[in-house]
Amino acid sequence: MIPVSMIREYLYCPLKVYTKMHTENVKSCSKMTNISHDALIGFDELIKRNLWHLKGEMQVKEILEELLKDIPEFLDIVYQQYQDVEVVDDVTSNFDILKEDLKFNSWLIAIKTQKMLKTGLTGAEAVNLLFPPSLLEFKIENKENGLLGQIDKIEIVDGVYYPVKIKTNLPPLKGVWQSDTIQITAYAYLMEHEFNKEIPVGFVNYMRVGSKKPVLINTHLREKFSQCSMKLSIVYDDKFPEIVQNPNKCRSCDYCEICQYNTE
Repeated sequence: MIPVSMIREYLYCPLKVYTKMHTENVKSCSKMTNISHDALIGFDELIKRNLWHLKGEMQVKEILEELLKDIPEFLDIVYQQYQDVEVVDDVTSNFDILKEDLKFNSWLIAIKTQKMLKTGLTGAEAVNLLFPPSLLEFKIENKENGLLGQIDKIEIVDGVYYPVKIKTNLPPLKGVWQSDTIQITAYAYLMEHEFNKEIPVGFVNYMRVGSKKPVLINTHLREKFSQCSMKLSIVYDDKFPEIVQNPNKCRSCDYCEICQYNTE
């Protein structure tokens, strides 16, 4: 079975997928991915709980204080779970950035909540508007296609299912990164087979800027996903991939120190 997450790796560099399959090397970036994911999922749940009890007109700072209750303690617990002597410096640095991103998103939620409370809505009603019903960390697979994935969130609005990918990096100036669009399309493919429902659109939530961007699941994207999936399956059959050297990508690659094709 091929993880959907490998689509992103393949689009970055096919050789990265091949190398990852043939090494037990553990990198700090994978630690950071896990710690970010756990923090973001738990953050949303705590925000919803704290938002639920608000009522009456409140200032933004007052709302923010209520929303952030228990958040610092929760983040400390998450951080402690990922303590590792070999990667602690990298995780600490990136985790500090993550905490700033979460605080920024808390401000955005507080501002939206204040506007709702001014109209007479309660915190519970604000939760329903800001956080539609959802399935979290939904594991899904298609044995016929040999594809599996874990979707960060599936939002359900009026019976329509929407896959949501949570990202901690910055979005491009326009739209969504290509790798993210293909990954969302892969999730839509899996969901359509799982739920027997058409998935018309998905979303990528770029937490760094608090921007939730739509991805229209059209014929063009489905074709690109199909092509990428086919090429990725060839690599998983242990076929050595085509080498496409890119100095910038090589410099940032997790496996730059062991890759013989690194141009640096």
